Amino acid sequence: MRFPRPTVRIRLTLLYGSLFLLAGIVLLVATHVLYREALDKDEFEEKRAFYAEEQVKAAFGDRLPSGKRLREFTTRDGRTIFKFVEDVNDKAVDDAVDDALREQLAQSGIALGFTTVGALLLGWLVAGRVLRPVQRITETARASSETDLHHRVGLEGPDDELKELADTLDSLLEALERAFSSQRAFSANVSHELRTPLAILRAEAEIKLADPDATQSEHDFARRILDSTEQGERTVDGLLALARSESGLLSRVEVDLAELTGDVVGDLAASANQVELTLDLGEATAWGDRALLERLVANLVENAIRHNVQGGWVRVEVAQEAGEAVLRVGNSGPRLTPEEVDAFFEPFVRRQESGAGRDGLGLGLSIVRAIVHSHGGTVSARARRDGGLGVEVRLPRDRES
Repeated sequence: MRFPRPTVRIRLTLLYGSLFLLAGIVLLVATHVLYREALDKDEFEEKRAFYAEEQVKAAFGDRLPSGKRLREFTTRDGRTIFKFVEDVNDKAVDDAVDDALREQLAQSGIALGFTTVGALLLGWLVAGRVLRPVQRITETARASSETDLHHRVGLEGPDDELKELADTLDSLLEALERAFSSQRAFSANVSHELRTPLAILRAEAEIKLADPDATQSEHDFARRILDSTEQGERTVDGLLALARSESGLLSRVEVDLAELTGDVVGDLAASANQVELTLDLGEATAWGDRALLERLVANLVENAIRHNVQGGWVRVEVAQEAGEAVLRVGNSGPRLTPEEVDAFFEPFVRRQESGAGRDGLGLGLSIVRAIVHSHGGTVSARARRDGGLGVEVRLPRDRES
């Protein structure tokens, strides 16, 4: 069983507590050693008998016995007398010293335990205060990546490493905001500049096709121009959709995915006359950009219809599972390898063979992936054993997801 990795705040708290406990243990050991030396038996006895022995020497002079030690006694009537004894009761002194040392060690250990708990609590508070700017930076970065790039940290305080990090992030967000604004403006300009000549070509080709005096070769040439124009328009639309989806969401609303999918499939049903189209729409809602989600569903269903076989089938399912809106699109078709499936999510990668429809641009699934990622969801695809492809999209149901 793998335990979750502790947060930085927990690690800092444990570090503070461990350092305090280590310093406390060192101090406790040093105090114990010094206390034991202070209660050394020989020094204790010498200090206790020093003055009495000096008084006896002054009274008796050289008549003091050698090899004996002086001890102080108190008689029943309260008088103090001194006797020289050969057998000194060292065990009683040792026991008293050991008791004092054990008591000192126990009391110090209890005090160290209480102060360590207090140090951990204090370390938790201090770590939270130290990491508060980091949490603010994280929240700003998360909000900017999910909604827009107008958020700034704006950290105030001393000019330290954390403020430098916050100022660097603010500068990065400002640069990204300018870059995304330029990209949106560029996409809009490109759309206008490319659509205008394509529209002119389309109009000229349609006029020539409607001209009854045009020759057959002119009709064929106009038809090729019209097909190429339609191909160019679809390429421009795909590139703009890909650029928009990779730029992030401009709006986020609650979308009924089942209703949206039903509307999109209804519009595409006419192009599915060669395949059997099945719908299974359960209740499912997701937060996101409705226009991008429509493009997501349309791309998946169009791909499933286009890359199919004569008399094949397409199944579209919408469901709500584990707090997520789930869209599944499966189809029959040619057999695929896992390597081919992975490559389909790259731009301009096409299938080697098409079945029931026109060749694609190789942008469908790459746009799908970009849209899903911009919504904070996941997309996966697998090759079916009998041929065809199964794609599953999972989108967050909650707005904050």
